[in-house]
Amino acid sequence: MKIQNVIYAYFSPGGTTETTVKAVADVFSDQEGVKLTEINLTVWEERQKLHTFGENDLLILGLPDYGGRIPTVAAEALRRFRGQHTPAVIIATYGNAHLGDPLMEMKKELSLNSIMPIAAAAVVTEHTYLSDLGKGRPDAEDMMKIRSFAEKVKARLECLSASYNADSLRVPGAYPYQSAPLRGMPFKVETSDACFYCMLCIPTCPVKAIDPGDPKNIDSSVCIRCGACLKVCPATAKSFTEEPFKELQEGYLRTLVDVRQEPVFIIG
Repeated sequence: MKIQNVIYAYFSPGGTTETTVKAVADVFSDQEGVKLTEINLTVWEERQKLHTFGENDLLILGLPDYGGRIPTVAAEALRRFRGQHTPAVIIATYGNAHLGDPLMEMKKELSLNSIMPIAAAAVVTEHTYLSDLGKGRPDAEDMMKIRSFAEKVKARLECLSASYNADSLRVPGAYPYQSAPLRGMPFKVETSDACFYCMLCIPTCPVKAIDPGDPKNIDSSVCIRCGACLKVCPATAKSFTEEPFKELQEGYLRTLVDVRQEPVFIIG
């Protein structure tokens, strides 16, 4: 199959899913006549668009595991993707804890719109809620494996049959899904008096949960606790509610710090 366009799409409030997806896409950048296009689904406006892909396009999609599922806002965006038997690579990132059903969910959502996953990866990234968990991941060893995976995808595309069916790709997970969509955690984002109203957090929020006129006013019913505003705040004024957040960190998550999970790569 001759690929003319490589489109890499990601939802990445923390930046690590973006890094992973770009590493795969970059392997295709040296192919003559191949154009690379980026779709940043972290941006609210981008998720509202209808995205169409042809039979000579390759979609590389990366989404994080949020409590065993893909983020609800990302799932909604995928329903605006349209393909024409378009091959795809699906990538789930997770914080060295437990991989749920995100690959299964991505495969199902894309297949419904004539986008056919031919390869999949589950890659460890630094955990949003405990930086010691998966710290520095994906590291140099991970990136070497990711690039090797991308090279194998290139080779697979060269002999891909026009009759390829996504059922040929077996991914981890279950359907019906084992987890319900994550509806928030038992803590909120709070803003201290250190805030000097630089307003950087407002356009950074992927779900527009922060009041455009007051960065201290956050709609917790909309906020997905992704941590994007915490990362961008120059005054370190934003944090998660201390007690329930600490319970999560020092309970389940802390027990996983010394166990290194390795990435998983699958080609159909």
